[in-house]
Amino acid sequence: MPKYVGLIFSILAFFTVLHKLTAQDDAVDEDLQVNQQFWLDYNHPTLLSETQSIRTEISFRTIDPNIYNRFQAISTVAFKNAKKENKLLGLISSYQLGGGAIYTQNTSEADNFELRLSQGFRVIIPTVKLITLNNYVRLEERFQKQFKTQSWNSGYRLRYQISTNISWAKHYLKFTEGFYFPLKAEVFFNLKKVDRFNDVLRISPGVGYKLKNNWRYELFVIYNSSRIAETNNTNDFILRLRIYNGGKKSQVLEEQIDFQLDDEN
Repeated sequence: MPKYVGLIFSILAFFTVLHKLTAQDDAVDEDLQVNQQFWLDYNHPTLLSETQSIRTEISFRTIDPNIYNRFQAISTVAFKNAKKENKLLGLISSYQLGGGAIYTQNTSEADNFELRLSQGFRVIIPTVKLITLNNYVRLEERFQKQFKTQSWNSGYRLRYQISTNISWAKHYLKFTEGFYFPLKAEVFFNLKKVDRFNDVLRISPGVGYKLKNNWRYELFVIYNSSRIAETNNTNDFILRLRIYNGGKKSQVLEEQIDFQLDDEN
């Protein structure tokens, strides 16, 4: 049965996305205070060397009623920290550099295109045996353009995420093997706002399942407080499905790829 889990998730996700793309509601996002969203992303991690890895995320996001569809492709390179002997720098587990493109297909206004760059670092704090706190700080540079205008709008924001993965150390029942519970919380600090998607707070509890071939599937129910326009805040309730390509077992570096690169794009 486990080998069919990925196929079932993928088929359900495909038909959900197809339904969203064909829906034609004409709501205006500035009038919306509470909405529902669906996010689907595919993640491909690759080990470049013993100290470097890269993860590429290709994702689709949509909102109900159909105000916009959003497509994005973002790659993040991780450099494992080699300065473990330094008491201060030794707390940092890895450094991150990222970049990508985001296209927003709007229903009632001109489409939006964004180029995004990011720089960050991770601090791993062991607490108790089953819980390790993963702290991620990232600075983002965002360059947006609406197709009805000739100019670009730039913005900068600081993101802080704290997360953990809870799993059973021993599997007393067979069906519990492979299950784990990712928990994440993130805040956004705008240094310079852009026109769209200035998030404020995101809380993401979820459930994950890892197959023996290292493919993983995570389902989140997310609360997201976001500033869509300059004067409009929304409360979003999001269902997010994340699919991770496990690749060959020999290419997977557990402590660097498997959980540490699961940041929110």
